[in-house]
Amino acid sequence: MNDNFEKIESYLNGSMTAEEKSRFEKELAENNELQQLFNLYGTINTEMYNAEKYSDREAALKNTLSQLNGKYFKEPSAPVIPMRQKNSFPRRMMAVAAGLILILVAYFAFFSNRNTPTRLADQYVKQELMHLSQTMDGAKDSLQQGIAAYNNKEYEKALQLFEAVYATHPDNSDALRYVGTVYLVTKEYDKALEKFDDLAAKKELFSNAGPFLKAVTLLQRNSTGDKAAAKAILEEIVEDKQEGSTAAEQWLKSW
Repeated sequence: MNDNFEKIESYLNGSMTAEEKSRFEKELAENNELQQLFNLYGTINTEMYNAEKYSDREAALKNTLSQLNGKYFKEPSAPVIPMRQKNSFPRRMMAVAAGLILILVAYFAFFSNRNTPTRLADQYVKQELMHLSQTMDGAKDSLQQGIAAYNNKEYEKALQLFEAVYATHPDNSDALRYVGTVYLVTKEYDKALEKFDDLAAKKELFSNAGPFLKAVTLLQRNSTGDKAAAKAILEEIVEDKQEGSTAAEQWLKSW
């Protein structure tokens, strides 16, 4: 939910890239919950703008009346009579806006604790994929260098090193996995999916993270049909007790 709120702000203030804007608009058309939040957010902005606008008009009116009083009622016998009743419309507008803000806060408080598949995938990336453990394979110095670069967020350098290792050692599934992971954390989802498909195709591996990482990538990309495809993969992972089956089982409960 917090991500949705940030996306809406970024969309409305024009800070999204063209690709992010296109992806957000697709999600907005398909995600009813996001659409409701977007409409509510827009309503609050409109009401606050109207309240400010009418407040400005009230100030201008008071200023005009003050000038007229000064011009036509200079005699002491004709004192300026202060306006006892202010225009209550701006106050009503502010009350409406305040009420909507309270609704938004309650809405956010209710849904912020609700785990959704996309939120779980986002948490997984942030908690499990932002740091790679060093391997014990001393023969792969370039792989170690790539891991070090990755952990320092030097993703371009890490990608070059991982790809070089995989090019010369196509049996090194770790290098392939790390290439896909770099693409995932840098949000190049199509390329990440391609690499995780290649990893999943390595049937000789005793434990293969390819399918699970593909599901994570689909949930992160969140384009049309991605959630359904990710769900199908997670169900297969649980059924076959593949790598990631424990997490997959928990994630499926969030649908």
